[in-house]
Amino acid sequence: MNGARQAMSTTDNPATNAESLSLDHLRAFIAVVETGKQTRAAKRLGVTQTTISRYIKRVEEHFGGGLFETGSSDRLSARGLLLEQSLRTAMAELSRTRERLATDRPVLRIGFIRPVRSLVEKALRGQAKVHGLPSFDVRLLELHPEVQAAALARRELDIAISYATPEFATREDIEESLVVEEPFALVIPARAWNDGKPSLSALGPLLYAHSPRRLSSRLMEAEEQWLRANRLAPTRTVECALGSEIVAYAGAGYGYGFLPALWSLASHDGVIFAPVSDFAATAKIAAYSLKHVKPWVVRIRESLSTAARAALHQFRTK
Repeated sequence: MNGARQAMSTTDNPATNAESLSLDHLRAFIAVVETGKQTRAAKRLGVTQTTISRYIKRVEEHFGGGLFETGSSDRLSARGLLLEQSLRTAMAELSRTRERLATDRPVLRIGFIRPVRSLVEKALRGQAKVHGLPSFDVRLLELHPEVQAAALARRELDIAISYATPEFATREDIEESLVVEEPFALVIPARAWNDGKPSLSALGPLLYAHSPRRLSSRLMEAEEQWLRANRLAPTRTVECALGSEIVAYAGAGYGYGFLPALWSLASHDGVIFAPVSDFAATAKIAAYSLKHVKPWVVRIRESLSTAARAALHQFRTK
């Protein structure tokens, strides 16, 4: 009796049913979405409609609610739309992974910071088939420098293209290939640009947006010297973890700050990147990889840095 009761509770427990979710259940859900009817989905998958109905119920149990609008078997609810988007992304990635495993192609994982995105894209166009290198797939990941350094240490990245932050500069187990030593630009709202130069009076009331102080003492000193020299004493400051935050403050008309001039390669509405001749600091950007990696990864790292420098020169001389 106890055994029968235990078996019944296991069968009827939604949580236990949810644990047995399989790819067949998820394919059934996608088939219903794509065909619009459970009968059509059943025909496509070669199963009965009863099986499709059971699979859909199992998926709904797993995700905690109805996936289709009440009274409709083919119109997705908000929960169903979210699941569909997630499943399509996951299944596409699984398909790509299966193809990679089938062809035994290595995957080169490259992290990059936002300002160098266009350079990385241009540099990679000529790297897919370099003489003497194996065929490989590329996975591109836009990541903060700290995250890149940590991922490189865990061998979750093969190449990191980043500012030379302390996380990279203090490491003895990595090698680098210089991309550029970049000057800084003053990032200001467009309304603070008058007669071909920044209007210091317009900057006076705005907040000062700066990068994390821990990144570079030289940068911090250069910022303070420039502010003093131009008699700017911001009453409000904000520390920005990402350069895009500084751009956002300027674009919204609320603040100003400094970023490497590389940021000016992309279009930013309402923002001016003004050259600053009396600003002492520069931003070093390099491609990094761990020591003792496969030689072809090192060759790609060096080739990428060279191609990125050439791309930057082309952008600047257009």
